[in-house]
Amino acid sequence: MGVKSYRQFCALSRALDVIGDRWSLLIVRELLISPSRYSDLQRALPGIASNLLAQRLRTLEDDGVITSRAESAPVSAKVYSLTAWGHALRGPLVEMARWGAPLMMDGSGDDHTRGRWLVFAIMALYPEPRELPDDAAFPAVRLRIDTDGDSLLLVAGDSGVHTSPATDDPEVDAVISGDSEAVFALLAGQHTAPTAVSITGNEDTLRRVRSLTSMALPATQTRTPADHG
Repeated sequence: MGVKSYRQFCALSRALDVIGDRWSLLIVRELLISPSRYSDLQRALPGIASNLLAQRLRTLEDDGVITSRAESAPVSAKVYSLTAWGHALRGPLVEMARWGAPLMMDGSGDDHTRGRWLVFAIMALYPEPRELPDDAAFPAVRLRIDTDGDSLLLVAGDSGVHTSPATDDPEVDAVISGDSEAVFALLAGQHTAPTAVSITGNEDTLRRVRSLTSMALPATQTRTPADHG
């Protein structure tokens, strides 16, 4: 548990005692995307000091949110992953990302971008199958997304929309290429300039991609200045 505590007998404050420190939830985000080595986390979390990352990892491991194991290949390194208790944060964090997704519609500005962060954004963009109307279903499509130096695999179908880092050269129906800001806008159902994103695939695949992006949650699609009030 972090050095500081709210010292309130409240479930929310107790949760924040464990995961409320700066960077802690972003570490959890990274480990929800994939187990990671220390060096992976450093690259994925621009701006965090090395000693602070080490401290946060140690605290999260002591509190039972994450675990680590030693691996020898391809190089000797410690690999961090979430415990079952840590994985239970997926639902709350997806809901938080849905709340924050409209804030991404203004563009990235001077923010850092990483293609892999779209894995978590896509979790927030699309509803679970149980949330769909009875007569609705996700179109079956497999997409490789090449963005900001990362390759992702998106698989949509009856079980929902699932995205993960592409660890090899997967067999896909189409390839989407573009910077993460433009790809996010496309997957959120926004209209982008034709040159902002390229999609390779036949007409049937493109139809399924359009059908998929039309199913993005409406909450991510519009935001007015009043939303800041």
